[in-house]
Amino acid sequence: MKHRRLFRLPLAAVCLLSICLSACGDDSISSGSSVISSLTQTTSSVSLSTTSPTTAPTLYVDPETGIRYENQDLQGKRADYFELPLEGATGYASVNTPVYTSADQNSDVLATLQPGDAFTILEEVEGVWWRMETDSVSGWVDNTCCYLNIPDVVPSIVFDNTNAYSSVFLSSGKDIPDITGQLLYDSLCRNERYGDERYVVAANYWMVKKIYAAQQMALAEGYTLVINETFRPYDVQLQVAAQLKQLYTDDPAVKAGIDQRPWGIGWFIANKLSTHQLGCAMDVSLAKVRSIRYALAGDYQYAEVTAYEECAMPTPIHELSAAAVSMKKPVNSASATAWIDVEPADTMTEDALRLKRYCTQAGLSPLASEWWHFNDLEAKKAIGSNYTTDVFYIHTCRSRIPEYS
Repeated sequence: MKHRRLFRLPLAAVCLLSICLSACGDDSISSGSSVISSLTQTTSSVSLSTTSPTTAPTLYVDPETGIRYENQDLQGKRADYFELPLEGATGYASVNTPVYTSADQNSDVLATLQPGDAFTILEEVEGVWWRMETDSVSGWVDNTCCYLNIPDVVPSIVFDNTNAYSSVFLSSGKDIPDITGQLLYDSLCRNERYGDERYVVAANYWMVKKIYAAQQMALAEGYTLVINETFRPYDVQLQVAAQLKQLYTDDPAVKAGIDQRPWGIGWFIANKLSTHQLGCAMDVSLAKVRSIRYALAGDYQYAEVTAYEECAMPTPIHELSAAAVSMKKPVNSASATAWIDVEPADTMTEDALRLKRYCTQAGLSPLASEWWHFNDLEAKKAIGSNYTTDVFYIHTCRSRIPEYS
């Protein structure tokens, strides 16, 4: 069992997800927009607590699940959507992003954010506009291509961004030179929302909504997502691809582990711009929740997973070989439906299939060659050609303690 400091689950989530799951059979595929709409409507119908926060440390162990709950009686307000409010969270520009004087693209442009620039979200209007501020400008941005720091709004998820401290990339169980065990980029910074240092784990805003939906499904069944990576800098993408190719050339065992027809090296790491650089990809595993602790961020209650047990998966995450495939044959990764009628690989475990169910019912698409990889093809379509091949990094946090209004 691993013990890690992690993040949260609102009490309303169990009611919310029981409704969501009853509408989705194990084999049904829901579009991201319909799932999000359903969750939003359900959330608005739940009576949310507005009791003033209190501190009454308690301990309860569920006799059926064995899950340990700490501070379960802690009172606090609840967010209307997500686990903590969007207001005060950190957003990021992924392309040159105009800052307008109002929520109107015909209004004056005050400044232009560069890819990777961080800002604080102050308000959302009409679903597509964020009022925001940096140290130098305050205005409105279109959020279609913007990223959101996932820990700010879904803190119940386990975040284990190994590439930001010690990469676990392998191929046929062998280290990839200059990659495995290395810090490939920095994303650790102080997060004022929680008052400590946490990893920045960012994705396209619309994908974050689907990740939230998948996490609520997992929590309702006593599981949690364990996110390994979302955004990956472009230079890191190319570096991993180059080093794997060199190892593939030099080591016959690695080559044999990759070249198992119909699979090939291109299925395991892209040597060009990928959905990770677009903020539309997530590398994720699953764990069984063992302990949850409730806490407050300002007046808002949230829950963090303080102990969990990793689920059995086909391979360790980021094992770049045919051992990691999730389906019996390749399918077009740009299709949101091509995978539906393809049988899972024989190596897919019960929990790997459970993870796939959570993610696909939330509107994400699986990758045939990696059991851990899921794409948001709707977000990718919305972005269209509005992306950059420039290298940029996301490692700044401007999050604030949420204020109740």
